[in-house]
Amino acid sequence: MEVDTRAVPARERLEYWHECVCDRFVPLLVTPADREVQGRIRFREFGSTRVRRIAGTEHTFERRERDIRRGGDPEELNLLFVNRGTTVVEQDGRTATLTPGDFLLYDSARPFEFRTRGHLDYTILLMPKGLLGLPGGADTTSTVRPGSARDGLAAAVRHLVDSVVLPEWTGSDPDDDLVLQESLLGAASCLVPTAGSGEPGRVPVALVRALVRRHFRDPDLSPTTIAGACGVSVSHLHRVFSGEERTVAALIREERLQAAVRSLGSPASRRESVAAIGRRCGLPDPAHFSRVFHRRFGVSPREFRDRFVRVGAGLGSLPTAGGVHGPTRGLPDEAPPQP
Repeated sequence: MEVDTRAVPARERLEYWHECVCDRFVPLLVTPADREVQGRIRFREFGSTRVRRIAGTEHTFERRERDIRRGGDPEELNLLFVNRGTTVVEQDGRTATLTPGDFLLYDSARPFEFRTRGHLDYTILLMPKGLLGLPGGADTTSTVRPGSARDGLAAAVRHLVDSVVLPEWTGSDPDDDLVLQESLLGAASCLVPTAGSGEPGRVPVALVRALVRRHFRDPDLSPTTIAGACGVSVSHLHRVFSGEERTVAALIREERLQAAVRSLGSPASRRESVAAIGRRCGLPDPAHFSRVFHRRFGVSPREFRDRFVRVGAGLGSLPTAGGVHGPTRGLPDEAPPQP
């Protein structure tokens, strides 16, 4: 889950770091500005999608033709978010200078060069091209075209991608990996010009679902706050969901109710009051919580808990907690890691 140069003796750090970077990304030339290299990589994998958070001292990273021949084409398109430092990126005849809050796409199938100025800190989503629906062959139209991830859609995607490599993330069940992969790629697709068939700037449904899963415990979460986070109007958000089974408001409510079902049936929450569970699941008004729960499941939260305790594992016709999205985990924010 994490590699850190501080874990090895100083004399071994340069070789260790080079091997770790190549192993967690692709074969490339890693040149620290100082032999006293410091660096750290956090990594997660969801299905065939990989997420990396890399921080370190000043570096040059160069992917050369010989590296590509040695390591082959990973068939991935990489989405880079800059958290710290200034970086100059070159690929496909274009050069971009990135500062904190910027993002761009680059492709490991072709040569590139990163030159940092001072310390670096990136979050990178390594996306399988096949799952993005990208056409075969070399596509140089979308690489090294920087954008801002300080607000709007890109900021929402950045927040989501960065959250899965926080230290507090405890991982996921294997069955959840494909759901998480779908969420990550669906969210990131809005930043890939050639991905999907929606019009430019259209909010991906997967991004909204991912935001709901991440923030449903916030009682102020609503279509208005989600639209604001994505930098679009509420009417635009409703149009995006016009063909979906549930509206955005219903999606939020269902996520909260499914979380409540899981808590009401959990032995770990047995000493917690029904009202406290409602508050923790984003439903702070006990009367409203009881009303929407009864409307959804046919029993009140208290009745559900009492029946659950009586029948134990033999739930029979009691509502299940699988929900439309599976288990949900809230993830706290974190400042960018320091090398």
